[in-house]
Amino acid sequence: MKLARWLSTTAATFLAAATLVAGPAAASATASSTAVPAATAAPTPAAALAPTAPKYFLGAGYGPLNIATDAAWNSAYAQATQEGYPAANCSRSAGPVAAPVGNGGYYQVSLEIYCVPPPPPGSGQIVGVHSGKCMDVKGAKTADGTPIQLYDCNGTSAQLWKPEADGTVRALGKCLDVQYAKTENGSLLGLNSCHQGTNQKWEQLPGGLLRSVHSGKCLDALGWATGNGARLGIWDCAPSHTNQQWRGSALGT
Repeated sequence: MKLARWLSTTAATFLAAATLVAGPAAASATASSTAVPAATAAPTPAAALAPTAPKYFLGAGYGPLNIATDAAWNSAYAQATQEGYPAANCSRSAGPVAAPVGNGGYYQVSLEIYCVPPPPPGSGQIVGVHSGKCMDVKGAKTADGTPIQLYDCNGTSAQLWKPEADGTVRALGKCLDVQYAKTENGSLLGLNSCHQGTNQKWEQLPGGLLRSVHSGKCLDALGWATGNGARLGIWDCAPSHTNQQWRGSALGT
């Protein structure tokens, strides 16, 4: 996020805060000459929906540098928590950037965090029978095109997958995708924004195979590789090949 956007947003935040400070006094004066309405039952708040996609949150703080910086972090994480993103699923995206205000040692501090949604209920690992390693989103990144690889099973969110009723297989709020909708043997898998294309649809077959609806080919540990970082792709289905056989809690096996 560009610095100009941070500073303009932060300025708006503090202007709003100043308005709120003035607000109670004005409200008090009005209340003294206005009858208080009868109390009514507060409406029951609607249940918040669990987040399903990554999101950025902007934090802003004002005061001496250390206090302003702490306030900026706290405000960003408070917003994320309010919307259902656990703090452990968030990381610094940009900043902190501190802009001095006057000559009194005060600053406006802006920063940004990036949060991924918590794993949905029912998500779990997908483990290669041949390698004993887990299907993993490289580096737990959520940028479109992030490679899908084998990696030692470690229980992190990068290895928690959820097959959905629509045929997609999801992790970190995005979908398992045959990149560029290719159909050739060896076409690579990546993590992409979900778009309901058939290159993001999968069928679970007997024997632990996962078949791409788009190509009719199966999820494959390419080249029979077993090392950390080995890429996953699609290949002609061969039910007897253990590098195409998958198990794990996400698949109910």
